[in-house]
Amino acid sequence: MRISVILFSAAMVLSGCAQNTSGISIDSSNQNVVLGNEVLGKSLEFGNAKTSEVNERLLAQVMVTNKSSESQNLQYRFNWYDEQGLEVDSGKSPWRQFIVYGNDTVTLQGVALNPNAKNFRVSLRNVQ
Repeated sequence: MRISVILFSAAMVLSGCAQNTSGISIDSSNQNVVLGNEVLGKSLEFGNAKTSEVNERLLAQVMVTNKSSESQNLQYRFNWYDEQGLEVDSGKSPWRQFIVYGNDTVTLQGVALNPNAKNFRVSLRNVQ
């Protein structure tokens, strides 16, 4: 257990050094929203993160509402975690582009490739 905590902490530190950082992320295990971009944080609102199983794989859904009148051109990516909180399928989830129009809501969804995935984190960022 102690090794798992150390590995998870190391992974979080290393992911903080990655070039493609997100502006906002939401963690399914505790519904925490992590804000890395103040502008996105003020203009977007997250609905409850939902999970279900499809063909023995975790299906994740998150509603994103644009609280501003301006359209937002964004990208999202899912990261998948096992029961111990360790990332599975690391680096296999690409950034996907989407537009959420002013005062509109979209539902982002993803399916884990690894059947061991039990939780997820979805990250959003502005298109660069």
